[in-house]
Formats: sequence, C-alpha cells, structure tokens
Amino acid sequence: MKNLNLTANLGLKIASLLFAALLWFLVTNISDPVDSVRFSNVQVTLRNTNSITDNNQVYQVLEDSDILSTVTVYAPRSIVDSLSKENIVAYADLENTTNIDGVYYVAIQLDTNKYRNQIQSISGSIDAVRLSIEERASKTLAISATTSGSLTEGYIIGDVITDQNQIRITGAKSVVESVKDASVNVEVTGYTTNIGTNAEIHLYDEDGNEIPRDNLKLSSTSVGVSVTILATKRVPIIYQVSGVPAEGYVATGQIDANPDSVLLAGRMSVLNKIDTIIISDASLDITGYTGNLTTTIDLSGYLPGNVTFGDEDFNGIATVVAYIDKKNDKILNVPYDQIEFTNVPDGYEVMIGEDGQTFSLSVSGLAEKVNSINAKDVSGTVDVSQMVGAGDDLAGEYRANVSLSLPGGVTTANTIEVTVILNKVE
Repeated sequence: MKNLNLTANLGLKIASLLFAALLWFLVTNISDPVDSVRFSNVQVTLRNTNSITDNNQVYQVLEDSDILSTVTVYAPRSIVDSLSKENIVAYADLENTTNIDGVYYVAIQLDTNKYRNQIQSISGSIDAVRLSIEERASKTLAISATTSGSLTEGYIIGDVITDQNQIRITGAKSVVESVKDASVNVEVTGYTTNIGTNAEIHLYDEDGNEIPRDNLKLSSTSVGVSVTILATKRVPIIYQVSGVPAEGYVATGQIDANPDSVLLAGRMSVLNKIDTIIISDASLDITGYTGNLTTTIDLSGYLPGNVTFGDEDFNGIATVVAYIDKKNDKILNVPYDQIEFTNVPDGYEVMIGEDGQTFSLSVSGLAEKVNSINAKDVSGTVDVSQMVGAGDDLAGEYRANVSLSLPGGVTTANTIEVTVILNKVE
C-alpha cells in the first residue's frame, strides 16, 4: 500500500484552498450581492419593567427615545428583499440601566426574527433608550366643573354638578406634585334646556397650564356632568313702609332702594306668574321715627319656591331708605261756598246757616306741601241724604259733618261741622 504524504506540496494546496474560497466569494457576490435596507420608526420593546415598578418607582421615556427613526440591515440581496419592518426585533432590558447625571440609559438590542444567521449587520439610529426614573406618588384631588360658550339670550347657568367629586392620580412624584387642579368643562352654546353629558377630566398646574396625562394613572378619565339651564326675568320690587312716625313728624313718601328691580331665574312656567316682588318687612316699620329709616333686607326670603337670583354677583341684600321729615302746620280760611251738597231731596233747596263767609282749617304736612297749599285747594261735601230723616216735610235746620278733600301729602285733624238749612221750594 502506498503511503500518502499530506505535507507534500503544502503551499500549493493552501493556495488552491484560498483560490477556491475567493472564487466562491466572487461567484456569491455576483449572483447574490450584499445589499442594505432601511426601516423607519421601529418601536423598541421595554423588557423587565417590573425591575423598576416593583421598587415603588415609575419610569418615563425621554424624547421618544424608544422609537428608532431608522434601522439599517446589511444582508444578501435575496434576504434583504424578503425582510419587512415586522421582522426587526428591537428591545431594551430595564434590568441593565446606567445612570449618567440623573438620566438612565438602557442599551438597545437589535435582531431579526428570521434569516438571523444570514444577516451581516444590523444597526439603529440610536443605541440606547433614555429614561427618567422617580419615586411613585399619589394624590387625591377635588373635581371642579366649568362651562364655556354662550347660552341663548334670556337663559343662564344654574347648578353644575358632577356624579363624582374626587379623582386619584398616580405617577412620578415630581409630576404628581405639580398637579393642583382637576376639572371638567361643558360646552353650553345655544342650549335652553338642561344638559347631561360625560366630560373628560383635565389636569392643571398652579399657573393654569394643562398637564399631559400620558404618564399619569387616573382613577377615572371622565365624569358625568349635569348642567341646569334656567330662564330669566327682571321684575320690579315694591317696598311697603308701615307705621306712623313720632308726633310732629311725617313720612315723605320717598323711598330709595337698591336694587329697585331684580333678575330672577327659574323655570319659565314659574317666572311667567311673577310680575313684582312685594316686600312687607318688619324692618320697614317707621313707627316712632323722628329721622330717616335706613335698613337692609334679605330678599331671598321673598322669592317663590324654585326661583333664584339670576345675577351671580347679587348677594340678595337690599338697602332701603325711607325718608321722614318734620311736620309743618298752616291755618287756612276756606270759603263755605267750596262746600258742595249732594243728594238734595227733590223740591228742596239748601244753604249754609253759619255766620261769616269762611271756616278755619288747620292742615299739616311736609313743608313743601303745606307752603304750597291755598284755601282754594280745599273742597268739601255734605251728603244731605245722610242728614235728614223720613217724613213729608223735611224743611228745617240740621247739623252736618263736612267731608274734606285735601291735596296729597297734607292732612288735618280738624272736624268741620256746619249748620245746614233745608227749605221747601214754593
């Protein structure tokens, strides 16, 4: 048997081997050359997130660093042509984080879920996800409700009520502490009837800037809201003063009141029945007063049921001044011929049986009223039918009281009695 010498012509053998490899490489690259493909916006999956959350911490991805703007794959053209974005596997393991100046970096691992052994290289536009990691915190906030827009003219907003009045938020401590208000808003433009709807909850800092909810957990994201829409009507207020001032004083009749009208709000069917608000209050009693009465009155006690004030700036308190002044006296000499006789029996004539032409009358009232009155402004009447009795002959002398008529604002304590002569006409 002939012995084989494997070392014979060793250089030639190695050269042949290298030539064969080169030839294979050239043939391969000519028939299936290496090419590249790019995929955009590849999502990086975060693994082992519980390594943070189990420590009562929360994380937030910074600047969308969990999205690769591009991933480039190098592989034979036949492989490249058959790859899609769904074949790219990108992940970051949160068990392996590096803290640099308060920012946590997590290396991004890239792979494919097919042709793995035929991929020459794969790279992304960035090599790490950047995170902020903070202590988890929670806070409970009251939910406020507001409205926006304009109602139809003649209507106003009544009560705005939410079906729950609190919300609990959880997230990074710095974010949670920055939240100062939670509120919902309902658009009311054009409404004339009550509104029932669901409204999204918004969060705000102390300056009124809205805080995104993306990285916060809310116990509720929306609440039910009921908005009451009320009709309005403006009506006058009548203030009724009672009582009599002290002796020697008189009510001028002038009343200054603020307000003298009020805007009411309620159901239209109720408002249609209200034309005035009449205030008859014990505080408007001027009995014994020698000067002006000034008082305040809570008008809310005079509103009908289910009716409220329509002006949100009005607190329901009215200020009233009833004016009182000293009483002036004046003596008037009133001519008897200013007395008129009524209901004179047929066939009779009547005349005054008094001496003189006038009777004396003392009148009292405000200075301006008393000073302006004259005797000619006073008149009187005698009802003859109330003076005479029954019978065939009514002629004779009678005593009768005169019913006096005085200008407004003037009174008299006098009783005027006259002798009346009734004669039969021949």
